[in-house]
Amino acid sequence: MAEMRKLERFTNAVIDINDMTITEFAPDAAHTYHLSEILKRWHGVPDIVLSISRHIALPPDGRE
Repeated sequence: MAEMRKLERFTNAVIDINDMTITEFAPDAAHTYHLSEILKRWHGVPDIVLSISRHIALPPDGRE
């Protein structure tokens, strides 16, 4: 079955609810986006999936 995807992904980012932005940090730059503009692009789109996650490396447990 054919499938078309629309995706927006922000990596290494911080959400600031005070000014409603999300800032994505790269080694040589930072890029800031307005959350309202992101949400407007998705307004009225049916069947969306929204996911926010954070990945943290676990320390070793001392076992080999």
